[in-house]
Formats: sequence, C-alpha cells, structure tokens
Amino acid sequence: MGSLEPQVATAGTGAPVTDGFHLVIDALKLNGIDTIFGLPGIPITDLTRMAQAAGMRVISFRHEQNAGNAAAIAGFMTQKPGICLTVSAPGFLNGLTALANATTNCFPMILISGSSEREIVDLQQGDYEEMDQLAIARPLAKAAFRVLHAGDIGVGIARAIRAALSGRPGGVYLDLPAKLFAQTMDAEAGNKSLIKVVDPAPKQIPGADAVKRAVDLLKGAKKPLIVLGKGAAYAQADAEIRSFIEKTGIPYLPMSMAKGLLPDSHEQSAAPARSYVLAEADVVMLVGARLNWLLSHGKGKTWGGKDHKDWG
Repeated sequence: MGSLEPQVATAGTGAPVTDGFHLVIDALKLNGIDTIFGLPGIPITDLTRMAQAAGMRVISFRHEQNAGNAAAIAGFMTQKPGICLTVSAPGFLNGLTALANATTNCFPMILISGSSEREIVDLQQGDYEEMDQLAIARPLAKAAFRVLHAGDIGVGIARAIRAALSGRPGGVYLDLPAKLFAQTMDAEAGNKSLIKVVDPAPKQIPGADAVKRAVDLLKGAKKPLIVLGKGAAYAQADAEIRSFIEKTGIPYLPMSMAKGLLPDSHEQSAAPARSYVLAEADVVMLVGARLNWLLSHGKGKTWGGKDHKDWG
C-alpha cells in the first residue's frame, strides 16, 4: 500500500506517523482508483497536491457539476467508482446535481467533500461555510457516510466503494470534515486500517426455474424482441450478448446508452423500426434496461395498446 512516505515522526519514539491526507490517498490507490475529478480549494487543496505527488491523475474543472458528471461517466465506463472532490458548502452544493444524476442513472460515483466541524455545525454556532452536508446529500445518494477519525478513513472509503458498486450502481456521498485531514496516527496502524474491497458487487445468478420460464416464453413467442439498456453496456459482456442474439435469431433494440454493443448495421437490429417492433412484439426480453419513461413504462400505444401484452 505504502505509496506515500509518512511526513512526520511520533514524538519521543521516532516511529513514523501518517495523517488524514495520506490515508485518503492510500485508501483510494489500494482500491485501484487512480483519478480524481474536482475543483481544488480549502480544505482539499493539499489533498489534490499530495494525490498528484503520489502518481494519481487530478483533473480540474471550473465547476463542480461538470467534475461530478465526468466522474460519473468514468465510473460507468470503468466499473470503478468515479471520484469527484469538492470543497465544502458551495462546492458541495454544486456537485449535488451530478450526485443525483449518478444515483438516478445508476452510475458508480463517489462525491467526496470537505466540511465544517461537527461540534460547531450541530450547535449552529456559525462555523465557516457551516452546513449539515450529510443530511442534505442523503436523499440524493444511494448511501452517505461521514468519517470523523483518521483510523476510520479506510472503512469509510471501502463502504463508499461497496455501496457505489453493489447491486444497482449509484452515487455515494462521503463527508470529510476539515480537521480529519490533519489528524495523525501511527503509520503502521494506519496502513492496517485500510481495506481493499473484494467482490463489491457479487453476481446474482437467477434460479433455474426463472431461467426455464424465460426460455419457454421466448421459445413460444411468435414475435420476440430483445431490448438492450445501459446495464448491458455497463456489464461489458459484449461478446456474450452478441452470441445470444445471433444464436437465437431474435431482433434487438438498443437503447441510446447501449449503442455500440452491436453495430447499427447488424441484420437483427430493429432500431430503424423501433415503433413497429415495440407495438408488434408479443414477448420482450429486457437486458439491462428498465421500463421507464424512455420505454413508455411498458404500456400505452407504444406497446400496442391496452392489454396487448401480458406481464411476465
């Protein structure tokens, strides 16, 4: 793990110590995260500087919303949470739109923001940029965590990564008060406190009965259709999806975020006849897609009118 050298020594013993800055960076690197998107400022300026010194890429933007959106799409493309780093209060608020967008669209992303001190915020004593950021972020995130002690940084980042990736991916908020970065602890203990997330998104294999039922439905269909959504693209299972479609001979309809899984010129692509195939299909298999507004929620004239299809 030790990508950064401890900066000071424990008084009286000469034993090396580490601090919150280094623990955050080492925890991210331990989990294979090598890029930070953000807009540096107090109290995270030193964090970005040290991250660069440790070999991480820091991509700076002029607005936190843009940094957050870049982090979210990086997460979608790499299957690792994109990291957006902001200052407290206004910087945090600017990043919230991107956080909400990542949560809604199932992009793995972690918004990490500096914040004011809890003992002052909780008593409403008027700290610099005082704001209960954790409470504000919770409704917009898949999960939200706050770390108060340097020894818990490893746990906090590990939980954020696991939450962002497990099940349906989404946006996670991690609150790091300013005092946390200056906290020091024994370097060896700090190293042991870091956690490498293993299998954060365990595969859920459907039961044999469910698979048989789906196969029977497709076999009995006269006009089957496969709809590919962004979940299919996120899975990076291009070869498996193509093999299934070509072996079954079933036409497929790619949603916008699934473009490129198969070429638009593929003979089974139903994209040019979208309205027709949705209305005419008697069995539709969704692969990484949801029946949301883009698919008229699976009802109405888009799907052939009332009672045209049964729910499976």
